[in-house]
Amino acid sequence: MNNFFGEKRPYVTIALAAANLLVFLVLEVLGSTEDVGFMFAHGALFGESVLTDGEYYRLFTSMFLHYGAAHLMNNLLMLYVIGDRLEYVIGHGKLLIIYILGGVFANIFTVGLYEMLEIHAVSAGASGAVFALMGGMLGCMARARSGLMGIGWQRMLLLVGLSVYSGFSSPQTNNAAHLSGLLFGFLLGVLLYSSKKYRR
Repeated sequence: MNNFFGEKRPYVTIALAAANLLVFLVLEVLGSTEDVGFMFAHGALFGESVLTDGEYYRLFTSMFLHYGAAHLMNNLLMLYVIGDRLEYVIGHGKLLIIYILGGVFANIFTVGLYEMLEIHAVSAGASGAVFALMGGMLGCMARARSGLMGIGWQRMLLLVGLSVYSGFSSPQTNNAAHLSGLLFGFLLGVLLYSSKKYRR
């Protein structure tokens, strides 16, 4: 198991959580993270701005923005629960790859789907990236053909199922990012998993 003070400390997971928290605190000092206009001005995702104005940076910056403390804490909790274990299984660099690429892919999918459905929403949050980590863990388990880090298939699928259900229970949740992040993360987990790395 990971040791918070040992060599297996999940540095990347901790750094990502700290970055999300720091951005939230700074924005709360500057204004209100529950104000849509304020969030848009500070990098939240909006399809027309990406597609029409070429503001591609929003695909990345929106991953570190959250609408209020509850939104932030939910994502930080899931980030640490999954990230701590996944980082031990695949290593620091590969976890960062899954988090960033999974989050960006989830936002790209969101922009495309919202454009097709003519949905004009300003979205933000790390949940696409967090779901990518869950998908990554599932992908690693599929490659290992067993549970990992004390998490079996039933427990992992229950966690994913509850997370998906929670998303669909809230009308303002970006479920497109959740599901696409989960799928892309799974593919990355399958590609990046190494049984030798995990044993070491």
